[in-house]
Amino acid sequence: MNISLDNDSITEVDNLLANKTQEEVPTKFQVKSLEEQDLSQRLSQLSMTSHYITEHLNMVNVDTSENIPLYLSKENKSFEQIISDLSSNELVEELRQMAIVIHQIFLIDLEKLLWTTYLKSGTGQLQLNHMDNDNLNRPHLWPIQVQKLVSKQSPDKIDTAACLTYVTQYLDELDDKMKRYQTTYNMKKNQYVNYLPTIQTFVHQQLESARLAIEQKIAIVHYNYNDYVLELKFLAYNPTHQQKEMVEKLNHAKYQEEITKEEYNLLKYRISIEESSPTSLELPNEKLLKTIEDQSIQQKLRDQYINIAQQAKKDMIQLYFSSAQAQMDQYQKEFNTKLQQFQVKQQSLPDDKKFNSSMITLIEQRWKNMSDGVKCVYKYKLDLVRLNSVQH
Repeated sequence: MNISLDNDSITEVDNLLANKTQEEVPTKFQVKSLEEQDLSQRLSQLSMTSHYITEHLNMVNVDTSENIPLYLSKENKSFEQIISDLSSNELVEELRQMAIVIHQIFLIDLEKLLWTTYLKSGTGQLQLNHMDNDNLNRPHLWPIQVQKLVSKQSPDKIDTAACLTYVTQYLDELDDKMKRYQTTYNMKKNQYVNYLPTIQTFVHQQLESARLAIEQKIAIVHYNYNDYVLELKFLAYNPTHQQKEMVEKLNHAKYQEEITKEEYNLLKYRISIEESSPTSLELPNEKLLKTIEDQSIQQKLRDQYINIAQQAKKDMIQLYFSSAQAQMDQYQKEFNTKLQQFQVKQQSLPDDKKFNSSMITLIEQRWKNMSDGVKCVYKYKLDLVRLNSVQH
């Protein structure tokens, strides 16, 4: 079972939480084998508000003379603030160009890590997590992101060779870009040696969300590859069609249990952040209130509005929290019920119809890998909530 992510917006919750965190969850980390398309199932989608970090990631592929990241633009004063001791505007602009080069180098490094992982997955070179190799012939599994890009280029030819060519060419392009930016950096670094540590720290802080996103993408490729290997090992025992259906239902129930549990924990964390942060309410009819000459009446009405609004907000948050808990409990109960039914059925079958111990072990290993993958997704979301709360 591959971890698959889409972005839907829970606008009601976000409107209630003053410290609204918008996050990008990398799109559709569903991985399909080119040789075993039927093994990949699209399950329920995780939903969370999107925060688009594509501005950062797309900067890898553009000319800095035409496109400058917002946080390094002249309109944004945050860069000037970290070098506020400089009186020369000319020097400030030179350092800004140096910061753009550092920005590009950092992003290219991240992209190379991601695409190298794609290459390893597609060529069967990924390290398997806590599994024995037992002479397993490592499968070649190209991530769905690669397949989509290849299909745009060659719709009629999406095979291993096409994916390999696309990925290696893209890595070569990244290497060429890195050489150009690294050359520029090496030529200028000695001129600005006293400012580089400050600039590097600033750039890395601004790109923290991009780093988290890439690290999560890499981790999900690993989890999906491990899941696919475990599935192939399970299928090597030639389970019957009925056994496959039984396992698929259990996997689906387990997946639902895991994501609702983590969604509950995430909502609880977001609410705790909200409750610990000072917030202010804007009065929609402030101008109307100011027309009331009696200041005591004006203040009384203002206080009444704020009290009603705050209580309504608390009630709605509690409603969402209760709903999330009920959903978590429901899916946990459903999984436990299906598992008990599976165990009872196993006991009633003759030995030659039962899942053998090795098959049971593989099923449990897939659940463990699935759980780790979902936790990885939600750790990323928690990190973005934390990052947003610190920045604001």
